[in-house]
Amino acid sequence: MTLQELIGQLTEADLAETDDDLTVFASEPWTADSDATATPNPDDIARPDPQGRTYLLEISLIHDVLETWSAHHAGARPSPQQACEAVIYYAEHDAYLIPDDNPA
Repeated sequence: MTLQELIGQLTEADLAETDDDLTVFASEPWTADSDATATPNPDDIARPDPQGRTYLLEISLIHDVLETWSAHHAGARPSPQQACEAVIYYAEHDAYLIPDDNPA
C-alpha cells in the first residue's frame, strides 16, 4: 500500500473510529508513492521495520495534522494528495503545513 492510499483511508474514515494505537512506517524518501504500513506502536520507533520502512508518525499525530489542515481550510476535508503532503511536511519539519496568507 502506498503512503497516499493509507492516508487516504484515514481522510475517508471517521477519525474517531480509527485506531490511535498504530504507527505509520514508510519507505524513504517519503513521497505519496512510498510503500507504507500502519502497525501497533512498537517499543523502538528508531529502528526500521523488517521491510526497511522508517517511522513516519503515529496515527494520533496524523489525526492532529488532518484536523489542523481542515481548520485552516474552512473545515474542508483534504484530498488524499493534500493530506499526504501535509503529513509528510509535518514529519519532516515538526510543523503544520499552513497556507500562506500573504503570497509573494
